[in-house]
Amino acid sequence: AAMKDAADNSDWNFSNKFRLLQAEHLSLNNRHCPVTVLPLYDESIESARKSGFIHEQGLACEKAGLYCKDVLNMEKALEYLNQARECYEKWGSDIKVAFIQKELDALKG
Repeated sequence: AAMKDAADNSDWNFSNKFRLLQAEHLSLNNRHCPVTVLPLYDESIESARKSGFIHEQGLACEKAGLYCKDVLNMEKALEYLNQARECYEKWGSDIKVAFIQKELDALKG
């Protein structure tokens, strides 16, 4: 409730976080329902992008990519993980870029 209140009162700062938490919660409880989960990840990604939170955009992309990998949607997983890598490169996090690159390499086989 507190996060929703924060998102309602400061959309630019909290909306992406609230959407990401919703997506993560649903992904754990509704594992195989991408139609419900992916739009929340997309809303989080877009909200973070609009607010200029490149690191949080990267995190939402990363989590969406790992979710897609878990539900065996490899095409979408590659798409989201590539976006995450781009965000982390812009943010300057070599460690996150390396982690995402390992995930991408494993998916590409």
